[in-house]
Amino acid sequence: MISQSFDNGDIIFEQGVYQNTMYEVVSGTVGIYADFGTPSECRLATLGAGESFGEMGLVECYPRSATAVALELGTTVEEIDADEFSAYYANQPQKVLSIMRQMSARLRETNEKYVEACRTVYEAVEAERVERRRAKSLGSRLSDMLKSLRRSKARV
Repeated sequence: MISQSFDNGDIIFEQGVYQNTMYEVVSGTVGIYADFGTPSECRLATLGAGESFGEMGLVECYPRSATAVALELGTTVEEIDADEFSAYYANQPQKVLSIMRQMSARLRETNEKYVEACRTVYEAVEAERVERRRAKSLGSRLSDMLKSLRRSKARV
């Protein structure tokens, strides 16, 4: 394993870059960001000592889905490549289980956020639909009133 230290704000890896390694935080904190450095930047997670990240790149062999950034001076991480990860299965099964639990917790949190986002969108669409009905109803009543006024004016 390769141990690396980073200063606050240093990028550990970038979204969109292919890497087949993962990391474990030894000390300090790491922020995981979508669209880092853009107006739509969003911090997805803050990780501390003992937590791992980047496992999706290792397991799936896809480009990084987020950017990892050191959030403290002297943040230290250990880089774990595919061979080292495979060795965990034989030598440290508890380590693999810990990584799986972390991944499961993140997936569960993502699912909860997704459901909440869907609920918020649904409620906004429903509120807009109700408002349109109310506005249409109000418009119809105003139109009827204008027609009634025109008729009564025509009679005079």
